[in-house]
Amino acid sequence: MVNNDAPYSETFKVNDRFLVGVSDRDEEWHRLENAATGFSLISSPKIPQVFRLSVTMNETINITQLQKALNNTVVRFPYFRVNMKTSFFWHFWETNLDYPKIYPDSKNPNNFIPITNKSEFPFRVKAYKKRIAIEYSHCLTDGTGGLTFLKALVAEYLSVRGIESDDWGDILRPNQIPKLEEYEDAYRRYSQKVKTAREFLSKAFIIPFKREKVGIYHITKGIMPIKKVLEEAKSYGISITEYIVSNYIESLQELLYSFPANLLKKNLKPIRIMVPVNLRNLFPSKTMRNFSLYILPGIDPRLGRYNFDEIVRQVHHFMKKEVHAKAFISTMYKNTTIERRMFLRLTPLALKKFFGQRGYHYIGTPAYTGILTNLGRIKLPDEVEKHVEDVEFVPAQVPVNKVGAAMVSYKDKLNINFGRIIKDPIVERFFFRNIAKKGISVKIETN
Repeated sequence: MVNNDAPYSETFKVNDRFLVGVSDRDEEWHRLENAATGFSLISSPKIPQVFRLSVTMNETINITQLQKALNNTVVRFPYFRVNMKTSFFWHFWETNLDYPKIYPDSKNPNNFIPITNKSEFPFRVKAYKKRIAIEYSHCLTDGTGGLTFLKALVAEYLSVRGIESDDWGDILRPNQIPKLEEYEDAYRRYSQKVKTAREFLSKAFIIPFKREKVGIYHITKGIMPIKKVLEEAKSYGISITEYIVSNYIESLQELLYSFPANLLKKNLKPIRIMVPVNLRNLFPSKTMRNFSLYILPGIDPRLGRYNFDEIVRQVHHFMKKEVHAKAFISTMYKNTTIERRMFLRLTPLALKKFFGQRGYHYIGTPAYTGILTNLGRIKLPDEVEKHVEDVEFVPAQVPVNKVGAAMVSYKDKLNINFGRIIKDPIVERFFFRNIAKKGISVKIETN
């Protein structure tokens, strides 16, 4: 039920009947939440919709012990122990009582997981030397849910190795009983009927380079001292996310203006960055399923070339205006239209997929140039932190936009991973060069 002491619930009504979004026999199946429904319609080898979280431990991984830890952990997360099934109208989750296995890691991460195959889990745990990585289908969860599961797996792996702690902090443990609210479809819980016009954005600048063969995914990691990045952000009076978004936009503008005159004229369009927002920070929820929306800060180079200070002001004020609870209410309602309107509900799944994929290619993703998702600062209990050297976040492939980025801070480092499906690391080159020009040291690693 809703916490009536929460600031949000004092202002807005809540659809409590959608608290869980599972069947009366939820040990067998439950429906997809709103974001998962969308992802399931477009997911394919060309659009994998798979992101990755990983930790580097302080010693080589014991695969046998990791498998035991995974078996113990997945029981605590029954909403992850599922397989996607298909009906005539919808996809849905069905409980999968098998145990996921450990995969060897691969050079090209975040490729398609065939989650509708029999007994296929919507995530894969991989190991290589000191690294434990989990690749998640976005149909299952978002970065927050994925991080929660990864932390639980790492803690249980340490326990299997005989390392115990008096305080596991907020890490979920195998001996705990899952809470009902962890299952909830938070979009439907907080969705309200608000009549506002749907805004359609003009097409954004899209990087005009040919994509690599399907399955090839290049990763460029930049490692920066978090203290220095924070100092630079504070000097402009902005957050780290706003600072990195501003640098990203500046780099894309430089790329645009590096084109010859004819190519520049053809591609002179708004530059926008899709920035996911974790709605749990605005609406009380402990859901382990997807619960995020996005905003699109940017500039319009058709009005002239922007200097960095102008970009910073544009990004800062846009994000201040857009990131609050009321701004997302109508978006959640509009996004759940497909689940409410009878004629859409009764449209065959094959048609939903056909139009969903075309909408993705021609309406949704062409509205922004790139993606930057920030998982924030990772804090681990002392006993766990001493065994974890690093944490990384690799974004899902973006076939239309071709380049995306994800960032996470851990201990004294800020890690930014750029993923691209084009051969030349041209965006990363502009970005990290601009960061270095501002006095921030950067160490670069690639796959």
